Amino acid sequence: MEHGPLFSKGRDLDATVAALRPWLADRLGVATVEIDRPDYPRGAGFSNETILVTARTGQGVEELVVRIAPAPEHQVFFEPKFHIQYDILTALNGHPEVRLPRALWFEDDPAILGRPFYVMRRMHGRVPVSMPPYNSSGWLAEATPTQRRTLWENAMRQLTAIHRLPVTTVSFFDRPEHGAAGDAQHLSYWRGYARWAFGEDIPDVVRALLDWLGEHRPPLASPGVSWGDARIGNMMFDNDFQVVGVMDWEQASLAGPVADLAWWLLFDESLSVGQGVPRLDGLGTRAETIALWQEQTGHSIDQLHWHEVFARVKAGLLSLRSRRTMRLPTDSGARHFGYLHQACDLAGIIVAQDVR
Repeated sequence: MEHGPLFSKGRDLDATVAALRPWLADRLGVATVEIDRPDYPRGAGFSNETILVTARTGQGVEELVVRIAPAPEHQVFFEPKFHIQYDILTALNGHPEVRLPRALWFEDDPAILGRPFYVMRRMHGRVPVSMPPYNSSGWLAEATPTQRRTLWENAMRQLTAIHRLPVTTVSFFDRPEHGAAGDAQHLSYWRGYARWAFGEDIPDVVRALLDWLGEHRPPLASPGVSWGDARIGNMMFDNDFQVVGVMDWEQASLAGPVADLAWWLLFDESLSVGQGVPRLDGLGTRAETIALWQEQTGHSIDQLHWHEVFARVKAGLLSLRSRRTMRLPTDSGARHFGYLHQACDLAGIIVAQDVR
């Protein structure tokens, strides 16, 4: 049984079925399509609405995932370039080392489902969900240490395979309106995020941290591939604890691989000791994660401290924005882990204003 919250966004599923029938029939090249009542995956669809669809035709059964762009009232990310998520899946389809869902179609016309959407083939497997945290309950907690080690090693292989991709493969990650690609552009984007999310009411702690990041930005940082939401909770695994696919690319950028390593380490910590539970035996420690990442990518971690501060700033901004736009469970780690205060501790900043 899957665990985790549902993020339905209040959609009328009967109307969704009625709209999708002729659209899918046209795409599949058949006269008619029957669609079972759609469902929502548990623990997924927080930022972009996600619906599981089973379509039946005279030629067989199609198991699909429909990913729908967020309405403004549900928007978590600043300047969401929804089409890029589809572009990523298609662009990386030719790189067998990186396992991704197969993208099928993109639909720009909002008349179908009210917002643009794209359709993927459904992957089958299990996801280590964050709510409740996988270190405390669920299928991964019930696995053996050996199985968990297999999962962790395979997850790390996928992470490092992403980081070995040439930048030219994903040049469309670039956001030139925020400056030259790399750390400077990424920081400019998140400054824009703060202004978009809070207007004139940007918390003092956020202003102080963004200033610190600007003053301490690593010199000579070159652009590189960053998945953006790098964590095992965004991977699906089969019964042998092998990676089926990597999901959720909304935060993809050219911030560089170290940004992903910092994000990975942050959520490894926040979903274990940050929740008051030990890391499951078999999952790699911080030191093991860093060592294996360096070995498999050949990259330096000289800039890791800066990126770890930045990771907590980003997570804190997302958490604060989400409180305003989404109804999160009261035990959500994102609400109570104090990312911005951790960032201050790492940066050596003392700010009078408290953020809760």
